[in-house]
Amino acid sequence: MKLSQIKRVAVIGAGIMGHGFAQIFAQKGYSVFLYDIDEKILKAALARIGANLDTFIEHGMIRAKEKKAALEKIAVTTHLEEAVSKADFVLEAVPEIMDLKKEIFVKLDRFAPPHAILASNTSGLSITQMGSVTQRPEKTIIVHGINPPTIIPVVEIVRGEKTSDETAELCYRLLLKLGKRPVRVLKEVPGFLFNRLQLALYREALYCLENGVATAEDIDNVVKTGYGFRLANLGPLETSDFGGLDTFYRLAQNLFPDLSAAQSAPPVLEKLVQAGKLGVKTGEGFYSYPPAVAKKKIKQRDQRLLQQLKLFMSLGKKG
Repeated sequence: MKLSQIKRVAVIGAGIMGHGFAQIFAQKGYSVFLYDIDEKILKAALARIGANLDTFIEHGMIRAKEKKAALEKIAVTTHLEEAVSKADFVLEAVPEIMDLKKEIFVKLDRFAPPHAILASNTSGLSITQMGSVTQRPEKTIIVHGINPPTIIPVVEIVRGEKTSDETAELCYRLLLKLGKRPVRVLKEVPGFLFNRLQLALYREALYCLENGVATAEDIDNVVKTGYGFRLANLGPLETSDFGGLDTFYRLAQNLFPDLSAAQSAPPVLEKLVQAGKLGVKTGEGFYSYPPAVAKKKIKQRDQRLLQQLKLFMSLGKKG
């Protein structure tokens, strides 16, 4: 299959990542079927897509007529076969439960045309295992976006043991066409690349919080206004090149033995989860999020990320 032959897309699961990818494809002119098991979920997903597009309009990223055109490209359904029967590209975005994903892949394999690529947005599960329940493992692959996927440029591409070169290359070119920055993960390791790096920092942040090194607010501030501020321009390996590998070698020798080597989630996190304090979605986590505050913070997050995206895009054109 050629890139030009991908015209119809099915997105399976209308949650945060699913409705985000439906929007991404629709904005680029693809016909999208968005599937979920509940009409209410689909209705809420369309409302969120509309709100996302409004934010894009506010920032001058798109015009009002482009919002209308994108929404007209999205059809919703609670019937899986209807969603995928004519799809050229299928993206699964259901909860991170391997048995559920395998069950979905069996059905996708049965209902989708033989030429269709079956992709998963999983953030850490094995595409080799998912592909093993299909008759087309060579056409199965991971396409892992980062929340919010409508804004964050990077998307991980992870091959399974039987994923073909053609499938991997086609997905890479498709993501470029969508305006994304695809990254090839060369080995199917747990967590892939993004989450391995993210969780390494998260483990140390939890360690510093639990051991009284700093407050949650100051830990977040040192990342946002220090380390993370620089990371938008220089990755960790580039940073060490600029700082001097001899310096970073000594830092590593001195500091690595004292960094957290926790093999499980620490009590500071476990207690919050057991208490049902799960963050924004429950109104409390490390911080408090009354409904009005949560709504405001999500909007602020997206506005700031869109400002970064505009800068990223302008620098890309100059470079």
